[in-house]
Amino acid sequence: HIHHPFHHLQRWTGQFYDSASLQDLGFIWYLGHGGKPCPNNLGDHGSDWSCNRFTVVHSTGVFIHHLKWCRCNDGKLEERHLQLLRAQLFPSTVTRPQSAFSFEVLDHFLIDALECKTSAMSFYQKLRRLTNNACPDSLPDRYRELMRTSRVWRDLKNRKRAGFGHDQERTPGPGDLATFCPTCPQPGINLPERWQQ
Repeated sequence: HIHHPFHHLQRWTGQFYDSASLQDLGFIWYLGHGGKPCPNNLGDHGSDWSCNRFTVVHSTGVFIHHLKWCRCNDGKLEERHLQLLRAQLFPSTVTRPQSAFSFEVLDHFLIDALECKTSAMSFYQKLRRLTNNACPDSLPDRYRELMRTSRVWRDLKNRKRAGFGHDQERTPGPGDLATFCPTCPQPGINLPERWQQ
């Protein structure tokens, strides 16, 4: 499960299969090094270099993991959000992240909001029910974080689509992020030269 931390597991109790999480089974999600432990974070370096209850929202549900950060290359606590981004997780905050959203779930939310007009609350409730249909309220509420993160994600996607993804010299001006519409009348593009006469 090093490469599949979003699986729903069931454990045989002797009489029936009961739902179990990877955290319950002792799984530790190591960032960096392909899922293997960081050689610089093998000992106990305090709670700053690990998080016992890190919430990850994925398109298959809400997961809680034990997470350990990479301490290589003079790893700084301020750069934890970059480790999450490399793992394709978008942190809900840059400083001391305790939860993150997978890139996949953010893309799914944008499409659901656009095509199905799904509200953020309904989308998040669906994810909680996918995880635990009997007691969805037992899972952490990350609705506010979803709202904030999805706005930033949508802005980043629009900037990337408009060619501002890596341009740090110039910021988008009015109308720069608008999608070009070839059917709208535009002088010099799809209107004759003397269209006013």
